[in-house]
Amino acid sequence: MTDRVSSPCAGRLSDADFCSFAGNTVYPSDWQEKRGAVRYPLEEPVILETEQGEMVGAVVINYGRHGLYFESDFLAAKGTVLKIRNESALSMPCQGGCKAQVRWTHKIGREDSDYHYGTGVEYC
Repeated sequence: MTDRVSSPCAGRLSDADFCSFAGNTVYPSDWQEKRGAVRYPLEEPVILETEQGEMVGAVVINYGRHGLYFESDFLAAKGTVLKIRNESALSMPCQGGCKAQVRWTHKIGREDSDYHYGTGVEYC
């Protein structure tokens, strides 16, 4: 018998139900997407959970089929795997949410942000 080694990114986006946010999306008249996958603007509070169990608040700014962008005060290193849960998934501590791997993090230079860092993650 061969044991299957689970990926550190095992998890499904559908568990977090981020796709349900698309129904509330309002696009500006000049909206143009430059990525291969459409990104949906959104401001949704989430909880980030590290592999060490640390929990940090964040706000999703946009999301798409393959990943999302959030802002927080958490300086996440590239390659870090996070569990991301929205409000509906918080009531299910052992379920819900999705796992995503940090692709990049940068310091936010805008004055209109409540946070210090912007992070792009890819669902895994």
